[in-house]
Amino acid sequence: MRPQRFRVAVVAPLGALALVLAACSSSTGSSSTTAAPAAATDSKTCSSASLAASAPVTINFWESMPRANGQTLQTLTDQFNSSQSKVHVNLVVQTSYNDTWQKYQAGLTNGELPDVVQLQDTDTQGAIDTQSIQPAQNCIAGFNYSVGDLLPRALAYWNVGSVQQAMPFAVSGPVLFYNKLAFQKAGLDPNAPPSTMTQLVTDAKTLKTAGQGGMGLKLDPWYLETEQASANQLFVNNGNGRTTRATKAVFDNSIGTQFFTDLKQMVSDGSATTNSTGGADVYDNLLGVGSGKYSMTIDTSAALGTVQQLLSQYPNVQLGVAPLPTVQTTPTGGVQPAGSALWVVKKSSPAKQSAAWQYIAFLDSTASQATWSAGTGYVPLRTSSAQSSTIQSLWSTSPQFKVAYTQLTSGVQSQATAGAVLGPFDVVRTAIVNAENSMFTSSVAPAAALSRAQTASDGLIATYNQRIGG
Repeated sequence: MRPQRFRVAVVAPLGALALVLAACSSSTGSSSTTAAPAAATDSKTCSSASLAASAPVTINFWESMPRANGQTLQTLTDQFNSSQSKVHVNLVVQTSYNDTWQKYQAGLTNGELPDVVQLQDTDTQGAIDTQSIQPAQNCIAGFNYSVGDLLPRALAYWNVGSVQQAMPFAVSGPVLFYNKLAFQKAGLDPNAPPSTMTQLVTDAKTLKTAGQGGMGLKLDPWYLETEQASANQLFVNNGNGRTTRATKAVFDNSIGTQFFTDLKQMVSDGSATTNSTGGADVYDNLLGVGSGKYSMTIDTSAALGTVQQLLSQYPNVQLGVAPLPTVQTTPTGGVQPAGSALWVVKKSSPAKQSAAWQYIAFLDSTASQATWSAGTGYVPLRTSSAQSSTIQSLWSTSPQFKVAYTQLTSGVQSQATAGAVLGPFDVVRTAIVNAENSMFTSSVAPAAALSRAQTASDGLIATYNQRIGG
C-alpha cells in the first residue's frame, strides 16, 4: 500500500485519543503549461446546458478527509446544497486516500463509481490511465469557466499533456514543525529555525545534546521529491512525465546525494530517529514534538488545523512552523504542489458530470477556499482567497498557516516545480524508502543507496508502462 503521506496525526499525551488527518535527467525543468488550453475531447457532455435540462440532480462524492478537515468539508457541502436547488451532493466518506483509490479501481469492474472523486496527487497518472475520467478541461470549456486567480502552480500539477485533467482542491506542502521552547532551552534562537539541510543537521545535534530531543525523521520519499523541485531538478524524465509519459527516474544527482548524506548523518550521530509513514509508528514524529521526545519534525501543512485544536494539551510546546529546509542555500526552484484534486467521472450521465462540475467550481471559489484553508491548514488556492479578511485575520493571529502558501507561490514556474507524474508512484516511493533504510541499517553509502533507488525505480516504471501499453 502507498505510504500515507497526507494521513498524519497528532496524538495527545497520556492515552488521549489520536486525531488523524489527511494530509504528497538532472537537468533543469522547462516552463510548464498552466493556462487552460483547448477542450480535450467533449465539452458538450459537461456543460451548463446538460445540467439545465436535467435539474435537480443528486451526485455522490467520494472524499478522503477525516476529523477537522472532514468537518470543514461537510460545512462547505451543506452550504452548497442549501445555496441552490439544481444539485444535491451526498458525501461518501472513505477511510483514506489509499482506500478511495482502491475502491475506485474496483468500481471500474463492478460498476460502483462515484460522480466526483477526490484522489491524491500520486494517483494522477493512474487515474488518467483508467480512461474513466472526464478531463476538467472539457468542463472548463462547457461552462465557459475562467480559472481566474487560481494559483498557477496548483493548477500545473494536474495539467498533464497540456490538458487540465482535474482541479486542485486540498493542496499542501511539507513544512518544519518545531518546539520554540525546546530551542530556547538548547540555546537556539526560536525565531530562526533551520532553513537549510546543513543547518537542520547542526540544530538537531545541538537539541539532542542539550537533552531536548532531536529530529523525528519521518521516512517519507515526498521530501526527496520536494528537494529536487526546490533545486529546479526533475524527478522523472520527459518533463517530469508531463510532455510524454515518464520512462525513467532522474533523481540520482548531486541534490539527491546531499539530501541522503544529511539524513544518514543525523541518524548515525543519534540526533534523528526514523519513523515510518505507515503502521504503528506513523504518528511518532508529531507525538514526539508534543511529548518532548523530539524538538523538530517535517510533515504536511495540512496537519495544522488539528494541531491547533490540540495545542492546549501540550503545556511544554510553543509551536513553530517554518518552510522546508532545503539542500541549496538559495533555492533555484520551488516547492511543488501536493495533496489532492477533484475528478469528474466520465461513466456518470452528462447531467451528473455537469452537476459534479458545479460543485467543484463552488469548492474552488474564493469564499470556499478561504473557509477551507482557515479550517484545515491547506493552502488557499486563489489569490483573492488569500487576500480575504478570513485568511488575513488567520495569518495575523496564526502566521504558521501562511508558511505553505508562501512556499507554493515562491520561486520559478517550471516542469520541475509542477511536480512529477508517473504511473507506479507508490512502488517507486517504496523503493526510495528501502534505499534510505539501507543507509541506516546496512551502512550503505548515500550515493550507492540513491543509485539503487533510481535503478529500482526505472524497472518499476518500465514494468508499469509495459502493462498498460504506454
